[in-house]
Amino acid sequence: MMADDDASMRRLVQTVCEEAGYACCVAEGGEGALALFQREWPDVVVLDVMMPKVDGFEVCRRIRAVDENVPVLFLSARDGIIDKRIGFSFGGDDYLVKPFNEEELLMRIEALVRRSRRVQRTSTGTAEAKSRERFSLGPFSFDSVRHEVLKGEEPVTLTPKEFQLLFHLASHPGAVMSKDELIEELWGEEYLDGAISIAVYVRKIREKIEDNPAKPVFLKTVWGVGYSFEA
Repeated sequence: MMADDDASMRRLVQTVCEEAGYACCVAEGGEGALALFQREWPDVVVLDVMMPKVDGFEVCRRIRAVDENVPVLFLSARDGIIDKRIGFSFGGDDYLVKPFNEEELLMRIEALVRRSRRVQRTSTGTAEAKSRERFSLGPFSFDSVRHEVLKGEEPVTLTPKEFQLLFHLASHPGAVMSKDELIEELWGEEYLDGAISIAVYVRKIREKIEDNPAKPVFLKTVWGVGYSFEA
């Protein structure tokens, strides 16, 4: 997203972005920039500083009130260190003085795009990890923080490795995982020499979670393939 009250500057930045393969929406001034930001939620924001009514610094300050991660690049003819300090203090990530080289502008935008996408991946990964810490499946409740499994309201007493194996299978309900996949995931590839018997762990877990371990309903064997958990 780019905001500038100068139409020629808007066209220039938009052209640089679009020729590099980026979509670029533009706003005519600060008020338009705030409305456009709320509508588009862009990956990167490029702001002219000297805009009427609401200048770029104030736009950045208001954006930071709702999004602390989106990268903001200021464009300005004001090249004093005080102006740059103000821009960074309002939450800016970069500051490019006009007139500028178009290639340098693109390099800075590309760097900010990479940063934005890293933040998005990290945030998504953190949210997914948090959602997997505690979950319920059928009659079971799993809590990886406490290393706790409940069947109904009754705790299931498991050894650490039994818990890891059951939790891993339950985190992928219905997925069939081979013995080698499970060993490599939970013990490491150095244990693929046969020293670990997944079948023994499965038998012990079944004794603790199945009503009839000889006819398992939850922790199933897929003959010739591996194991799966369903509830």
